[in-house]
Amino acid sequence: MSGASAQSPRGTSAALVREARQRRGMSQRDLARAAGVPQSTVANIEAGRQQPSVAMLERLLTAAGFRLEPRLVNTVRPGELLERHRDRIAELLARYPINRAWVFGSVARGDDRPGSDLDVLIEPAPTASFTDYVGLEDALAELLACPVDIITTNELKSNELLQHRVNRDRRQLEIAS
Repeated sequence: MSGASAQSPRGTSAALVREARQRRGMSQRDLARAAGVPQSTVANIEAGRQQPSVAMLERLLTAAGFRLEPRLVNTVRPGELLERHRDRIAELLARYPINRAWVFGSVARGDDRPGSDLDVLIEPAPTASFTDYVGLEDALAELLACPVDIITTNELKSNELLQHRVNRDRRQLEIAS
C-alpha cells in the first residue's frame, strides 16, 4: 500500500479515531487501554488497514470522550422530491384552508440542489387564520425530508421586493379536490 492510499481523508473512520485521540492528547496505547482493545487495533484502524464496525468506532470514540452522531443527509434535489410526491403533496395541501399554492425560488427555476429548501407560496382561504395552516410547513418538510419555507400572499402584499422575486418564477401546485 502506498503512502498516499494509507492516508485516509477527513471523515473516514480512520480520521475520526485519529482526530479524537489527538484532540484528547492520547497515545494509541492510551486509547486502546481506555477502550479495552489491543493497541494494534487502534493502529490498524488509524492506518486504514482495518475498517471498524460501527460498534467498535463508537467504543473508541467514547473512550476518547466523544460520541458519534450519525445523521441522514439529503442527497436528492427538492424539485425531484416534489415530482416524486406530487399526489401526496396535493392531498396534504387539501387538508388546509388554502385556495392556491405555488413553488418559487430555486425549485421553480430548476436550479435547486440537494440541501436547497423548498419555497412555497400559499393563498389562504379568506376565512383562514394563521393558526389554521401553521403546521403545513412542518408537514411538508416531514413528507419531503427537506427544509421548507412557506410565505402567504398576505405577506407578499407588504413587501414589493419579495413580491417581485416570487412572481418572476413561481409555478402553481395542485391541490387535491
